[in-house]
Amino acid sequence: MNEFKTDEIKRMVSEKIKEIKGETPYSKVSERCNVTAARISDVANNKIDCQLSTFIEIATGLRIHPKELFEIVFDFEEYYSELDK
Repeated sequence: MNEFKTDEIKRMVSEKIKEIKGETPYSKVSERCNVTAARISDVANNKIDCQLSTFIEIATGLRIHPKELFEIVFDFEEYYSELDK
């Protein structure tokens, strides 16, 4: 059976949130959106799954386009071709 890489992709997205956030405290990001600092931290530390609406709110708090959260270095074409074998 082929291996799904969901956990790896989630980890990469979580790291992307932390990278974009930089030194900005979660509380500051939270002030700019409708998500608590604790929830943002949980998402950024890959402790929870979250809804798409939460990602949109986090992007709002970071003042970025939501697609930037998913701009990760992962070869989806290769991954999909492996899954289809």
